[in-house]
Amino acid sequence: MGAVVLCAGAVLAMAGCETPVKHAERLARLGGLHALVLSGDRFQHRAYAADRGKGGLLVLFVEGDGTPWMHQGTRVAVDPTPRAPLALKLAVETPDSVLYLGRPCYYGIQPHPLCASEYWTSKRYSTEVVASMATAATAYADAHGFGKVLLVGYSGGGTLVILMARRMPLAVGVITIAANLDPETWAALHGYLPLTGSLNPSVEPSLPGTVAEWHLVGDRDTNVPQTAAARYLARVPPARIWRYATFDHICCWEQEWPAVLRRVRAELANTDP
Repeated sequence: MGAVVLCAGAVLAMAGCETPVKHAERLARLGGLHALVLSGDRFQHRAYAADRGKGGLLVLFVEGDGTPWMHQGTRVAVDPTPRAPLALKLAVETPDSVLYLGRPCYYGIQPHPLCASEYWTSKRYSTEVVASMATAATAYADAHGFGKVLLVGYSGGGTLVILMARRMPLAVGVITIAANLDPETWAALHGYLPLTGSLNPSVEPSLPGTVAEWHLVGDRDTNVPQTAAARYLARVPPARIWRYATFDHICCWEQEWPAVLRRVRAELANTDP
């Protein structure tokens, strides 16, 4: 089966029938982000960026898992690119300089010979994926003169930014949104196959004290309920776990994002030497 086609609702009304890759390209372009390809350790990464020249801070976004499986989990997807890229929408709405970094094999990079489907299924959070993304992000930040990086990850992207932060010397903070912080518990809870070959933030060492953490949790999230992330969150200061009573896995993070970013920026400023 070829690329999943987006042909519904507002998307149909705005742009006709489009693939997830074309949908992301349009969102990025309309939001003032330009497209580029970054090289990591082993993979190439589709990215969208905007240098808005504000204070030397780069806000790095990593998307969720997208569509690794189709037909109710019975068939591996040919193209895992997200149909509704929430993190890309947040990047567009961010007034700071931003880098939206695609995961290996997403956004039309699949022809690369290293792009086996395991990198969006069982090994989606593997050492290879994490290292390549951290290398690509660090190279971009260095080349553009950024002194600090704030990492933001939605859903499975939250898993990755926690794992990436340790490998990024410029990282000053991590924000996760509805994040899968304990893939082992999450897979067992849903009866999914174990993510063999993936890293699990809950059993990795804690992030260094120089990297602040904020974790946003929706009380109505049935995809990653609080119980699925409890093992990781137990080691985070309660003041850095922000719970939203009416939010689920998708609603209403986009609307809340401007307030979240302002609050995080204020707390980061208070920790500066």
